[in-house]
Amino acid sequence: MLEIKDICSAYLEGYFYAKITEHLITDKIQNSNLDILKKTAVECMKDYIEHSAFSNEEKEKMQNNYEHWADITLHGIKQRLRDSDKLFE
Repeated sequence: MLEIKDICSAYLEGYFYAKITEHLITDKIQNSNLDILKKTAVECMKDYIEHSAFSNEEKEKMQNNYEHWADITLHGIKQRLRDSDKLFE
C-alpha cells in the first residue's frame, strides 16, 4: 500500500512536469537557458545519487552515466523545440 507521502510526491511531480510542458508548448525558450538548465540538472543528479539508498555498485553505475543522460536528454529537448519553432538563440 502506498504511503501518503508517496502519493503526494507523485502528484507534485506530475504537476511539476505538466507545468513545464505547458510552458514549453506555449512559450519560446532561449538555447543558452537550456544549457544552464542542463548544468543544474547534472548537479541535482549528483546530489540525488549521493544521497540515495542505492547500493554502492548501483551508485557507481549511475555516476558513470548521469552526464551522458543529461546530454542525450538536452539534445532531444532542443531538437523538439527547434522542430516546433520554440527555440531561439
